[in-house]
Amino acid sequence: MRSRVLGFSLGLLLPVVGCSSGDSNVIRTDPNNFGDTGPGGNNGRGDASQRGDVDPNDEDGWGDFDAGKAPDFDAGSIPAFDGFDFDGLDLDGFDFDGSVGDGGPTPEHPDICNNGLDDDRNGLVDDNCSCVAGRTQRCFVGDPARAGRGICLWGTQTCEGVQTDGSWGACTGSGSAATTEACDGVDNTCDGNIDETCPCTPGASRSCYSGPAMTSGRGICRGGNQVCSDAGRWGSCAGEVTPGAETCDGMDRNCDGSTTEGCGCAVGATRACNIGATASIGLGICRAGMQVCATVASGGTDWGACTGEVFPAAERCDNAIDDDCNGLADCLDQACRHTAECLPRCTRGTIENLLPDIAEIVLIADRSGSMEARFSDGATRWGALRTAVNVVLPRVEDAFDIGLELFPIGGWCSVPPSGITFPPSRGTARLITDLMHRIGPDGNTPTRAAIDGVASYFRSNPTTRRRFVLLATDGAPNCGSPVNEVVNSLTALRATGVDTFVLGVPGPRGALNEMARAGGRARSGETAFYDASSTRQLMDAMNAITGATNTCEYPVPAGFPTISDPAQFRVLLGGTEIPSDGTNGWSFTDGSRSRLRFNGSSCATLRTGTVVGAVVTYNCPR
Repeated sequence: MRSRVLGFSLGLLLPVVGCSSGDSNVIRTDPNNFGDTGPGGNNGRGDASQRGDVDPNDEDGWGDFDAGKAPDFDAGSIPAFDGFDFDGLDLDGFDFDGSVGDGGPTPEHPDICNNGLDDDRNGLVDDNCSCVAGRTQRCFVGDPARAGRGICLWGTQTCEGVQTDGSWGACTGSGSAATTEACDGVDNTCDGNIDETCPCTPGASRSCYSGPAMTSGRGICRGGNQVCSDAGRWGSCAGEVTPGAETCDGMDRNCDGSTTEGCGCAVGATRACNIGATASIGLGICRAGMQVCATVASGGTDWGACTGEVFPAAERCDNAIDDDCNGLADCLDQACRHTAECLPRCTRGTIENLLPDIAEIVLIADRSGSMEARFSDGATRWGALRTAVNVVLPRVEDAFDIGLELFPIGGWCSVPPSGITFPPSRGTARLITDLMHRIGPDGNTPTRAAIDGVASYFRSNPTTRRRFVLLATDGAPNCGSPVNEVVNSLTALRATGVDTFVLGVPGPRGALNEMARAGGRARSGETAFYDASSTRQLMDAMNAITGATNTCEYPVPAGFPTISDPAQFRVLLGGTEIPSDGTNGWSFTDGSRSRLRFNGSSCATLRTGTVVGAVVTYNCPR
């Protein structure tokens, strides 16, 4: 947009620049009498001399120009040609309107989303920014430095669209700066000065106010006083108080008639808090945290991060402590039922839930605003994902230490400062489902930041266990990180031995395919990611993903009888007895009988994800 207008302006300006034979170093302008269009103009074309704004002692009548220098144009001296307004266009670094900043578009400075300002100066406020349909915000079209000054009043705009996939509509009611002061006691150019170019009687004084007119006399806002200088020009507005940010001190500092907007709490106040499940607080090792109220950068106050909270940990079976905060300690806890410390000593026995090697899996769940969209079965994407998590995770939590990373958290493009919402641990399925029921979709899609946060957690917490990531998202990433940067983060994560499964809820196929292949767990065929467009498909996909991590080898717990005869064992998967068979049944991996392997079709059953644990009944030696 900017390059097109600039080309037009040069074509028009070149014909009006000339040189006399006797004055080769003097730049001449305005031979067609298009000079200062201000109050002194002649027939709307310029000042009384019809030659531009010149000094009375100028011998050639072409303006007060130094040799080799750019002409000195007054504000507003470049008129509009055929509807194209050159006021504010910056040619070779010379700002023709004398304003704050350059009036043209600045694509190198894109809009900062949802601040109500036209940061990129393209005439649109918060364009290309997502928002929640129906919400309104104050807005200003033009130089952000002029917003709320003088006649440059804030306007309003409304988010248009469906649910959270909206975009901001036109900004209405926004004031615009004049090119010159109107000498009416008002800041018409919105630069914080009042009538600075207007003549006055030296020594005269008057009241003044450079803030928005309707704010004077409200809250702390008060007018000031201007004095005419010896040069016959009005000075600054001394003593005035204009609107500022609210500080939640009981004063109306932004002068809008209210003292409490944005003030969520009293600075320094504290309260108990918990991010995890409320039911676990006070059980075992679990304790609530503490929040402190503080001021925030955008103005007002809010509760800070919840610190000091003690979350459930993996249950130890030998310390008489309820580590996972479920009200049961050691052998009373299901997590300890088949450990060496709790294994019963008997002539016959049953392992009711023989499990594979424990792995860690972190669910990176997209809760951006677009997750409010609905599937054909009527459920929202977020609601369907929540249902699938509620069904699948409790069934597989004995085989996994499960963690959670929700994004965004704490802002439109923010992720948890610790890098992860819940670290992988035993028995977290209930905590995860509880949290996902308590919050809903909002914000943008900082996918790369979420992945990098989990990678940082893994680096800081090394383990010999296998680790996996399940990325569930419905859209391409944004927040300044395109798909290729997300692909780079997934590739780097895989290089550390962590594979990522990508679950589309649903989403753009190209982006999701790229991410799935980079994650190392791509599906065969045209669709590399796990695709789901209903609640049922989401549950099936999560079953398939958790099943795909199964190695089909199960460690036999310590204290398990050393029995040489396979006939002494009866092994069941999902209620179906599996024969002792090296092709499609079960077998021990070696002579130590410390590991049991499922082969062929029985392994395939485990990898559907619908069955996790095996039931083993055995006869001890006599």
